[in-house]
Amino acid sequence: MKIRSCIVLIIYILTTHSLLSQNKEVLLQYKSNTAKKADSTRIIQLNHSTTPHKITDSLKSQLKNQGYLNLLISEPKRITNNITKLTINLNRKYTHIKYFFNIKNKQDSLIMHSLSRKQENIITIKDQKKIIDDYNEQLKEMGYPFNEIKLSNIKLKDSDTITANLNFKIIEKRYIDNIILKGYTNFPKTTISSFNNKTRNYNEKTIKEIDEIIKNIPFAKQTKKTEVLFKKDSTNIYVYLEKINTNTAEGLLGFNNTTDGKLELNGYIDLKLQNNLNRAETFILQYRNDNGDQTNLQTSINLPYVWKTPIGIGTELNIQRRDSTYQSTSFSTGLFYKPNWKTSLGINYKSKTSNATATDTNLENYTKNGIELTSNYQKNTTDPLMPENLYLKANFGLIKRTGIEINEKQLSFNATFLKLWHLSHRSVFLSNITSYYLKSKNIQFNELYQFGGLGSIRGFNQNSIDSSFYTTLATEYRYRLNDQIYLHTILDIGVFENFNSKNLDKLYGFGGGIAILTQAGILNLSIANGRFEDAKVDLSSTIAHISLKINF
Repeated sequence: MKIRSCIVLIIYILTTHSLLSQNKEVLLQYKSNTAKKADSTRIIQLNHSTTPHKITDSLKSQLKNQGYLNLLISEPKRITNNITKLTINLNRKYTHIKYFFNIKNKQDSLIMHSLSRKQENIITIKDQKKIIDDYNEQLKEMGYPFNEIKLSNIKLKDSDTITANLNFKIIEKRYIDNIILKGYTNFPKTTISSFNNKTRNYNEKTIKEIDEIIKNIPFAKQTKKTEVLFKKDSTNIYVYLEKINTNTAEGLLGFNNTTDGKLELNGYIDLKLQNNLNRAETFILQYRNDNGDQTNLQTSINLPYVWKTPIGIGTELNIQRRDSTYQSTSFSTGLFYKPNWKTSLGINYKSKTSNATATDTNLENYTKNGIELTSNYQKNTTDPLMPENLYLKANFGLIKRTGIEINEKQLSFNATFLKLWHLSHRSVFLSNITSYYLKSKNIQFNELYQFGGLGSIRGFNQNSIDSSFYTTLATEYRYRLNDQIYLHTILDIGVFENFNSKNLDKLYGFGGGIAILTQAGILNLSIANGRFEDAKVDLSSTIAHISLKINF
């Protein structure tokens, strides 16, 4: 004899006669006519608007999701004013659904075929909503934001698996037709032109990519969330922007004692103008005067996203004069690929001419020509006191040197890795690794690279050390006092090839400083002492630096 399982739910609705509120409780008593399953009861709280019919609909939905697709629920039967009785016959429990795509046209057939590769067509009853939601998300990623997916033609079998059709109602595919900028109407649209080519699928991922690109562009910020307007024949994206002035001027004064005890000044001026023409261009002008012995003038301009592509053009001019020894002029120009604002890959043509200005030296005039491959990655934060977060640079060059007596091919490499490590809200650690290498059989003094001071190893005069190879590690432990001030240590170490002895020498720098965020910009005061490995600490060689970076 087949035993039918049933559950008799006796629902006790407790009421009060208060005109202000009505509290109810439902006592659910589960009864089974099988010997194995014991009766059980539980009490649930209901709000004042709950009715027996709402309870019926809720129970029916829950039980069907558990696999009781053929259940029967009697009409609510009132026993007393406070008690309502429901009888539910569960019948057979099904565990799985085998579904088939209901194909209506060729286009839908291709779409469904693509989706069917990503999912099995046999699922559990409990997973049916999850699977339908998953198909829905896949369609949205493909550019179909409006669609309806549901099961139909459900057939109950004698087994635990039922069959059904999976119906798709797919509306026309959506592309991003227009990106409309509000607020900052002169924003250089070339920076986001790759999204505005009418072939990019509309989906949430694309919107997030647009927001991420805007977030990383330093001269603009979003004032409100990106909005989408769907029209019958187009999809328009509205981006709300505000222009930010990112021009900077940085100046440095360095103080140190000379060998005769006099105070000596050195410093630099670094000017950067960005996006003043609303073309995302960057113009840089640097002038350095290192102890009066060496002057350096460098200017460069970069224009990204020309011809509405990720390709940019860059040019740089550098003039260096070393006291009365030599003068060098270098020029480079090239193209770079900028897939996003943080990343840049480029190739440059470089030329350099160096002429000896003193007659009593053994320096040879030379000319260099070559190709340089460049790569940069920079990610900043929104913290005005510590804006740097991550910076990577690596350049590799193939050079041919032509001189009066010596002609040869050379290799050059220089790299920088800067990272700000956030240990806690107040504690931050900065590491900055710089390296340079020039491979050549016959290196002249006027070919050497200068380092020392800020940007490499502190405690030494700016650009006072000449070498064809060096690597430095500059570190700071920063302790934030508040949002405007932090204290920091200085601990630097470096190794370089001595031009005269061809040996590797080590050097160290240590000290401390303070950085203050003012209305004009960041003021940094630091004191550092540098020494070579075998030298004793000489406090008289301590160098003080005062730098101010102004934003305007």
